Amino acid sequence: MTDRLDRFLSALLSDLGEPRTGREAAQAALLSRSHAVRSFRARYGESPAEFRKRLRLERAAYALRVTARPVTEVALDAGFRSAEGFARAFRRGFGVPPSLYRRRGSQSHLLPAPSGIHFQPVGPPANPGGGADLLTHLLAFDEQFMRHALLQLRDVPDRMLDEPLGESQPLDFNPPDRTVRHLLDSLVFTKEVWVAAVRGLPAPPDDRPHTLDGLTWRHDVVAREFRQLVEEVHLGGRWHDTFEDRLCEPPELFPLGGMVAHVLTVDAHHRYVLSAWLRRLGIRLDADPMFFGAVFREVTP
Repeated sequence: MTDRLDRFLSALLSDLGEPRTGREAAQAALLSRSHAVRSFRARYGESPAEFRKRLRLERAAYALRVTARPVTEVALDAGFRSAEGFARAFRRGFGVPPSLYRRRGSQSHLLPAPSGIHFQPVGPPANPGGGADLLTHLLAFDEQFMRHALLQLRDVPDRMLDEPLGESQPLDFNPPDRTVRHLLDSLVFTKEVWVAAVRGLPAPPDDRPHTLDGLTWRHDVVAREFRQLVEEVHLGGRWHDTFEDRLCEPPELFPLGGMVAHVLTVDAHHRYVLSAWLRRLGIRLDADPMFFGAVFREVTP
């Protein structure tokens, strides 16, 4: 049965831009449609139709990220019959219309997936052998984790976001993360305050928005700003340069490379704490970047 289900999966993964029914994929795997659907959902956590549609949306999102092709062309290439139907499906998946997704310069084309199986382009890396590949990988994963967390938490009642976490493993330079909402804010604020420090800007205000919409907006802005800052440091070879942080009292000097490493380390801590608490809410979100960008990842419950 396992071999047949693997063949069924392969049939679903092939020719994402072409119309293909579950019945056709089941026939290719020598399975009845009903048995294939039941077995597939039990193993992968979503129906074959949901699985294939999500991959088509991820494929389209990737095209929007890396090409200048018209949205209608991207929609048709992803197997959607009309730009309108594609726009509706895309907005349900990514929370924004395709055109806005492209304008924001989103770094991840992935949607939440119970199976961990995602669309990934096949081919050489965009910057083979480049010194920033690992850093780019870590930044992209950090952004994707936060976007997925905010997206999945939209179905969670507000009161659950504000329930005390109890033991929250605080860092010695930060107050304890008291709630899930506070953890989300910490993941955004860490970048906001360091971008402000390096750029010589005012500190983020105390009344910054903490709603999911507000956090999403803040994250989209600061993720782009922090990524740009890191690119400037890397391209300018400024890893060992120092900057004066005037947000400290009294002001202090910090190395740019140390600041970047600090942000990624603190974010990793917050990701793991948040991932553990999300699991208690029934949300599985892996805080480990090990498999990010792999062609397939199969998660065994």
